[in-house]
Amino acid sequence: MRTVSLREHETASVGDLSNDKRFTVREIEALDHAQGAVGVEAFRWTGMNQVKAAQYVGMIAAATIRLEILPKIEGLGLGETRRVLIRMIGIAWDVPVRDGEVTGHDYQSHDLLELLIGLFARRLQAQVRAGLSRAYRRHEDDLSRLRGKMAVTRQFTKLAASPQKLACQYDEFTADTDINRLLLCAVEFLRRRSVRADTQRLLSEIAAHFTDVQTATVPDVLSGAIAIDRVNRRWEILVTLARQLLSHVYQTVHSGERDGIALLFDMNLLFEAYVAAIARKVCLPLGYLVHFQGPMRCLAHTEAGRSVFQTKPDLYFKRGEDVVVLDTKWKHVNPKRYNFDVAQSDAYQMYGYARVYKSRATILLYPHHGSIAAQAGLQMLWRFEFGDADLILATIDVAKPGDFLASLRSLLVNTDVHNEAILRGDG
Repeated sequence: MRTVSLREHETASVGDLSNDKRFTVREIEALDHAQGAVGVEAFRWTGMNQVKAAQYVGMIAAATIRLEILPKIEGLGLGETRRVLIRMIGIAWDVPVRDGEVTGHDYQSHDLLELLIGLFARRLQAQVRAGLSRAYRRHEDDLSRLRGKMAVTRQFTKLAASPQKLACQYDEFTADTDINRLLLCAVEFLRRRSVRADTQRLLSEIAAHFTDVQTATVPDVLSGAIAIDRVNRRWEILVTLARQLLSHVYQTVHSGERDGIALLFDMNLLFEAYVAAIARKVCLPLGYLVHFQGPMRCLAHTEAGRSVFQTKPDLYFKRGEDVVVLDTKWKHVNPKRYNFDVAQSDAYQMYGYARVYKSRATILLYPHHGSIAAQAGLQMLWRFEFGDADLILATIDVAKPGDFLASLRSLLVNTDVHNEAILRGDG
């Protein structure tokens, strides 16, 4: 199996021969079937023999071909871009990836799916060495001797004619739990999808720990919620990672067999979730309450009192009467333009937020790139002509989320950002 790596909006050709940026007709048909199975258009045809990646990132893994789509981050090679994307996915999933957990060589040599499989396998290995999750499970069985307590009703109805049997109810401390069935299902599926011999071997070794656990299908393990408590807390991240990976397994239309993964993220939504997760680290220490995708007030009401034109800011910060609204935009701004090439519709949107939420400031946040001479953070500030709210344009270097923490903290605690920007000559 081979992997073709593209960036957002990059094109690749389709023909009889395959190479690093070229698919065969059979390969592109398999990938097209996979994206159709999950209802996402990660790439589209742009000509008779050319396809173009859309604004989705991630992996499509079919039977013989993998397509890896990476974010378009200026100045970063494939390995570094994978590192950034893995970090963004981890933060968005609440599965933080620690420094050194994946080596630089791995980022350079293996695609996104293989990195996630390896990450899952190594974390699971560390936990199963300390013992599987176990829990008491209630059993009802008809036995020749009493175990636990007698089920009186069943004994004198169903077993009335079989006095040699005793209707028993008992609890058994077992490893056959919902958590372990989920993890075993993930191990078995990912072992078949991995192309690395060392990862396959590691997953086989892990599977040997689950001999007392019943196998289950992907729909079965995903159908119910798993309650996390203080007893099984150490499995929480692995449960999240397993559920996320299995949630992107797709089913073929004809055979009904699950045979691939379409792990795809709308880059706009991933950037939004990434920023929200980082922003929460800033807000709590400063006393701000933060709402993600809310609180959804409306622009107007009908005479009958019905709300219309609902608004939904990406992030809403509130501390007392102090309100700041932030919206993320995964696209480049142009510092050579007087308005940084901000879309007029985006400015109108932020003005609406300022009015509806009575915010002192609204922030448009974009990814930083090399054409911006200033460092990441505050780039431009305007004052809305009607009202006293500021429109702030800021950028974040997705490769350096720590810098964004400091920038956002500065924007939130500064009660007179506008005057400070004027003193620096920014507005």
